[in-house]
Amino acid sequence: MRESAARAALRAMGVLRERDGRSWLELTTSGTSAAPRTVLRSLASWEDSFGHVSRLTGITDDDRVLVPAPPSGSMFAFAHAHAAHVGAEVVALDRWSVTDAAAALAACTAAHLTPGMLAALLERDLGTLRTVVCAGASLPEVVRRRAHSAGVTVVDYYGAAELSFVAMRVGARLDPFPEVEVDLREGVVWARSPWLAEGYAPGQTGPLRRDADGFATVGDRARWDPDTGLVVLGRGDDVVTTGGVTVLCADVENAVRSLPEVEAVAVVGTPHGGLGEVVEAVVVGTGALDLGILHEQASALMTRSHLPRRWHHWDALPLTAAGKLDRAEVRARLLAAARPEEPA
Repeated sequence: MRESAARAALRAMGVLRERDGRSWLELTTSGTSAAPRTVLRSLASWEDSFGHVSRLTGITDDDRVLVPAPPSGSMFAFAHAHAAHVGAEVVALDRWSVTDAAAALAACTAAHLTPGMLAALLERDLGTLRTVVCAGASLPEVVRRRAHSAGVTVVDYYGAAELSFVAMRVGARLDPFPEVEVDLREGVVWARSPWLAEGYAPGQTGPLRRDADGFATVGDRARWDPDTGLVVLGRGDDVVTTGGVTVLCADVENAVRSLPEVEAVAVVGTPHGGLGEVVEAVVVGTGALDLGILHEQASALMTRSHLPRRWHHWDALPLTAAGKLDRAEVRARLLAAARPEEPA
């Protein structure tokens, strides 16, 4: 039997494993701070979802697809495999570079991007880009609106290397991906579907948990909204302890991200002699952001203990090779700064 184009692509990427008549995938996680893990999953847990992805994203063999980072993690490995399945040509970059990605868009109609990548590219000429498949489910509305104004359709989704697709937004709502059941238990997302991974490589552990009914979770928190569907709040494994209070960075980021002019935000903790740590926020936005006004607006959205004490306006946030927020680099830059910006 002739091997499928997707399997050939997975083999070429080095993530397909075969032994004793059995085939499976070994994929690397790509979180913002945790050490990478190797996730094991069946071929079917990806291959059988290709039809749904094609229908929801509209990507066909007529497209030329930008994959702007190496396929070392599951997001971009899936992008390669899906493009091979539909017969679309791929433009692959060896590493993320906004300059190289913008140049590639001159001849690409679709792209797989993170929210940070999309925000950076909106400052450039988008060429022939028509569709963006955006990972993360944390795309600020201002970025979505700018993309729409540029004639680009954004299909964003929530998932994890261990869970694959959980929910996808086509239009206004982030709803469960086909064949996925979502259950919120005390604000934590549990999912049951054919797309779940089998687990981690021997000797490795991670956040994946299962129950007796076939549901699984990686600890991400969320809530349901009647208008926008699933609202993903983050995992909460990035925390700041300030004055004896534990602050989840994701909670603060979600609040700040809702402010009108904010395109991207990173929240971290830095050492403080009296409080242990202080909460700092780095924002990227349109125009000349007034940090004092942002501080005032944010104060209406959270308790005082969670409100960032120091605010910074950067042109862009540092990203990892996988295009995700490099939180460690944000913290390092803040620590190296001589005079942090702090509203009065």
